[in-house]
Amino acid sequence: MLLRIRERLDQELQSALAIPETLSAFIAAQGKLDHKVFNAVAAKLVNANKHIRNVALAPDNIIKNIYPIAGNELAIGLKYLENPVQSAAVKRAITTRRTVVAGPIELVQGGLGLVSRTPVFRNARGPNAVTSYWGIVSLTVNADSLFVAVGLQQNLEGFSIAARGADATGKHGPAFVGTEQVFNTAPLVLDYPLPGGGSWQLATMPKVGWDTVGRAPWMLSAVAYVLSIVVGYLAYRLILSKRRILALAMHDRLTGLANRRLFDDRLSQAIKSARRYQRLSALVLLDLDDFKPVNDTYGHSCGDEVLIRVAQRLLHQVREGDTVSRLGGDEFALILQDITHEAQALTIIEQAVAALTDPILLDNGEEVSINSSAGVALFPCLYKLESTASLFDRADGALYQSKSEGGVRLGRAETPH
Repeated sequence: MLLRIRERLDQELQSALAIPETLSAFIAAQGKLDHKVFNAVAAKLVNANKHIRNVALAPDNIIKNIYPIAGNELAIGLKYLENPVQSAAVKRAITTRRTVVAGPIELVQGGLGLVSRTPVFRNARGPNAVTSYWGIVSLTVNADSLFVAVGLQQNLEGFSIAARGADATGKHGPAFVGTEQVFNTAPLVLDYPLPGGGSWQLATMPKVGWDTVGRAPWMLSAVAYVLSIVVGYLAYRLILSKRRILALAMHDRLTGLANRRLFDDRLSQAIKSARRYQRLSALVLLDLDDFKPVNDTYGHSCGDEVLIRVAQRLLHQVREGDTVSRLGGDEFALILQDITHEAQALTIIEQAVAALTDPILLDNGEEVSINSSAGVALFPCLYKLESTASLFDRADGALYQSKSEGGVRLGRAETPH
């Protein structure tokens, strides 16, 4: 139960914290964020998450912009470092250069809230430039709705649940869900680490107590023990079989590359990771331009051999941790994670495309030459929470341009007006 709650809590917080991290990455790259652009971007990001109360920009630690403005007018002009409630978390965020989550706290508007502080440092420009501190991007989350959504509430499914450690103080902090009594009755306890350091502590126990739950005749206990051994053995054999089946189901049988199902899963994880940690990544779509004549001239067995050699060359060109997939036919796709800059992604793909132009010597002694086209789409998008379909559309548009004009092409996201 606690593991399920922690997983849901992690998913919800990741989604919420992607908002200030997206805005901070934009400011770090551009040096500023225009008021109109902030409102346009913040509206799309905030309205997509039902738990968000507001998001604010505080250059030089003074709130200058907040969305939505309605109901938050009094926050404009707030000086973080002069506010005893706000200053500690802000200073910790600046010192660690990481997002810091504070709370839950009682909000002026009513209810419980979580507040994150994301420090922004402008990117250095020029050979001798150094990063400079810009200010804070702040986010307020409705803790009441968040805790209900993840199942963090008392008396759930016959169990009492509690959480403590407000402001990331772990076991030393006060309870903010349930009561301290739960922690004093030998509960199951689970730590939940928070961004910026510190943690909350989650606990649960049966409402009727452990003695009642654990009381059973010795014979029943012995039978249960034997059954657990049998079930464990059967589960072990089932897991082995499932792993074999899963390996076949998730990989292309001809090339051994990830198939479309596995690729979609890895792309989804890469998008979440890129949003959370603001690390640039790339989706690449690659087609072979001269593949059909190979099948027509040499036969499908030779065509299969070409596809296998292409897969091997692509794997040789990418880095450890990147993904190469065969989507079908002569269509391939790559995921390049943790790209330092746009030029690095283009360089990797240009080298891969160049490697594919080298003649392929077939087992029958024939030599085959092919060309390829590639379209690249970088993510995460700084302007919006982009869907996977939209990301594919950008890469596919760039691939179409590559087929028409040659070279590796980059599909850029539209900027808000």
